[in-house]
Amino acid sequence: MSEFSQLLTEYIHRKDIRVYSLAEYCGIDRSLMYKIIHGKRMPSSAGIVDKITEFLQLTPAEHKEFLTAFRISADGRDNYYRRQDIMEFLDHFRDIIEPGFSSIPPLQLSSSDSPNIPLSTFSEVRQAAYTILERLADEDSPRLCLMLPPKSRSISRLLNPLVGRNGHASVDHIMCLNNSEKVTRENQNYNLHCLKNILPLCIGGYNYQPYYYYDNIDSRLDSFQLFPYLILTDSRALLISDDFGKGLLTRQPDFLQLLQDMFSDYLTRSRPLLRTITNVAKQLQYVRGFIDYGFGTEYFFQMIPCMTHLLTQNFLEKYLSPDLPEKELFICHLLEHARELKQRLAEKTVVNIFSEDGIDEFLRTGYFEEYPRDIYLPPEPEDRIALIRMFADECRDGIFQVKMLRHSIGTVKNGANIYITPKAGYLLFTPVNSCAPVYLSIQESGLTSSFWDFFQSMDEDLFYSQEEAVQRLESLIYRYQTG
Repeated sequence: MSEFSQLLTEYIHRKDIRVYSLAEYCGIDRSLMYKIIHGKRMPSSAGIVDKITEFLQLTPAEHKEFLTAFRISADGRDNYYRRQDIMEFLDHFRDIIEPGFSSIPPLQLSSSDSPNIPLSTFSEVRQAAYTILERLADEDSPRLCLMLPPKSRSISRLLNPLVGRNGHASVDHIMCLNNSEKVTRENQNYNLHCLKNILPLCIGGYNYQPYYYYDNIDSRLDSFQLFPYLILTDSRALLISDDFGKGLLTRQPDFLQLLQDMFSDYLTRSRPLLRTITNVAKQLQYVRGFIDYGFGTEYFFQMIPCMTHLLTQNFLEKYLSPDLPEKELFICHLLEHARELKQRLAEKTVVNIFSEDGIDEFLRTGYFEEYPRDIYLPPEPEDRIALIRMFADECRDGIFQVKMLRHSIGTVKNGANIYITPKAGYLLFTPVNSCAPVYLSIQESGLTSSFWDFFQSMDEDLFYSQEEAVQRLESLIYRYQTG
């Protein structure tokens, strides 16, 4: 029996319900209802589940549990919780990239002449780690090597001493990712949670590069490991036990050299997890090549939709900054990209997911999500309206695949913007108090497939119909024209 059928059977027995009456109320055959009860069939839709809920007179809490059981049984446990994690990631993205941690004062370590200092408590290990980072922040061109699990936000707090203090710092971070698509015992997508916890490090003002290798996370957590974690600089190393309760702080030169050689070897056997694309010319080059991959259905997820394909030469010449280096060449490349993108959209292999709030934000401010605000001037109101008018016409005529959300997922400002295919993808966002978007190419296939599966399986109830979307776009246009 499925989780849903078990719960349904429990409710029927507890409330002493006649199956015949239940089937009649739901408008389905009694034999089909018996198959649903015994786990041989699933209800055809969430609407049937709602009818069963009404007949059983379930409380709101019982209904939520019942609907969750239906989703788990329909999608499979692993798929359900992976998709829930993606929704949580998108909904709370702004909180993820600005966690608001404060540093812990560094520990005044003993002035012992010993090159090795044993640490016997979690507090001592933690304070030793912060002490190393505080000292590193004052060096000219420091390099930090990490082998730490980013399974909690403590990794972001650890590197806080470097934030805004040393733009020349280089941080190489090797981590273990799960080699299975199954969720963990806590029903979590482990790799997604790792991504979530390292995102603040990508905007810390230093050169942060994460690398990964694979292992089975659940079995790994069950194994005995002496000092599996490492914080390493040119002058000190901190070896940490698997529970972070014990450690060894060393500045012994021959031991440091050994650890540095080992880390360099591990680095060659690891893969980059994210690649930061640093300037607008490289971003354009990357996105053009990326869109040419043609892996099948692709998704733009931006509350302010991608409108690059609507940009004309006159528009670009009018609004791009006159101080933009090689402006004419950039316009040529951007127009060529717009033409290629328009062709991809016309093939209906790209789905553009956006929200009404995103359209309203663009009409109000004139800011595009994809481009740094220092390279263009916000379009004048009439030109903003003209762009949205063209976008609305595309929606009406069904030229491209567009889906307007009934409610924004996450925030319009500083939210996650994702372009994804089954095999590749990038994450775009503008940090709080910044005008420059960050492009992160996602290099790990499990993450790209998880995002792609989420967008592929989104419930149609989340979106307006084509007719409703056009009507609401027309209403917004009218409000800004007459306001």
